[in-house]
Amino acid sequence: MEPPKGKVVSRQEKIKDILGDLGIAGETVSSTAARTIEELTHLGIVKGYSTVVAVGDESLVNRIITVLATEKTAKDVVLGIIPNDFESALAKIINVTDLKSACNALKYRKLESIDLCAIEPNKFFITEAVLENNRNYGIYFSKDNLQGKIEADRIVIRPGLEIFTHDRALEGNAPSRFYKWLFGKKQSDIYSSYLTAKKIRFEAENNAAIPIKVSSEIVAKTPLTIHSRSRVLKIIVGRDKMNQAS
Repeated sequence: MEPPKGKVVSRQEKIKDILGDLGIAGETVSSTAARTIEELTHLGIVKGYSTVVAVGDESLVNRIITVLATEKTAKDVVLGIIPNDFESALAKIINVTDLKSACNALKYRKLESIDLCAIEPNKFFITEAVLENNRNYGIYFSKDNLQGKIEADRIVIRPGLEIFTHDRALEGNAPSRFYKWLFGKKQSDIYSSYLTAKKIRFEAENNAAIPIKVSSEIVAKTPLTIHSRSRVLKIIVGRDKMNQAS
């Protein structure tokens, strides 16, 4: 669990009550100045736990994922998630809508193997990473046997290494966009691009250090390399998601 403070304390107590009613028991820990999330996850693996449950935001989840994805002894460990925002992309991935459904998912333990993205050397994410600047910038990329240059102010990378780019300059100025909206004029999307890769490297023009963010947290800056890891993590998902998948 994330460090208990403010409203988090009552929420964590409620989670413990729900889990207790469902007959789910386990060791509960929170990170402190003395013990980081990574160290606590490692200790859980050493103790032989088959399931690690992350209770909190995506940043906490990604830090736990990094340990599970890099430690060889963790290959059979399953990740459960109780997110703190049930409108988030994270909640949608595991198909839970509230505390009760998230806790029930742990009880029924339906598993799904998912893709992860790794930002070299050791940052992993489960939803998306955003490379963003306040203006268009030249971004050189190399993927597989292809090299090129993108003019973009925003690049979004999602698991499976799906890459979406946005070129602000092609949208037109604010008055022209307003005019088209006012009179219902439709315009084809010529400012967005899409590509996929197994591995991709980004370098900014003039060696600029443009930050890449995961869940609003800066985790690296250009130049950077990202690669996809297919079905490397087993997570617990809501039963409805499994029914839809089947």
